[in-house]
Amino acid sequence: MNAFVLVIVPLLAGVSVFLVRWFVSPYPIYMQVRRTLDTLTDAKKEERAKAVQGCFERSASILKQHDLTLLSFHALSRAEGHRLESNQEVDEVCDLIQEAGYDHPFEGISPGYVPEKDWLPFLKFVKHAPKINPEEGKDYIDAAERWRQEHGYPLPSDDAGYVSLVERTLLR
Repeated sequence: MNAFVLVIVPLLAGVSVFLVRWFVSPYPIYMQVRRTLDTLTDAKKEERAKAVQGCFERSASILKQHDLTLLSFHALSRAEGHRLESNQEVDEVCDLIQEAGYDHPFEGISPGYVPEKDWLPFLKFVKHAPKINPEEGKDYIDAAERWRQEHGYPLPSDDAGYVSLVERTLLR
């Protein structure tokens, strides 16, 4: 009996510690992993917010320097809007530019020629395409027409915004 107690009691104690650890230990590990992921997510959000703010500030500075000779789209392109990571970020920068008192960068070409969901791919397209200078002139307007045709978007019913945009670009 003594041998039985001397073997079984430590064995049961070891098993109970193992079982308790088995069921309880995943929670602290989960919490630690979750805190790490939350920290990384917050850092990523902060980084993206800084990228949006930086792009806006560069755009606003460029527009302030060349107020009469440059359109908002040109400033967004010069401020490297194509380096943003999502259409949502491009939209945020465009809203900030508009709130600062400038024209919306996609005014006249969106939604008819370049839908909002295509803003970032369009910025990348005009930045890297041959024979398109998105930083001045009307090349980006011609590129918007080509974008519409290549992606099969219907011709917008009201071209007044597009026509006035072309006129403003040519007059500057």
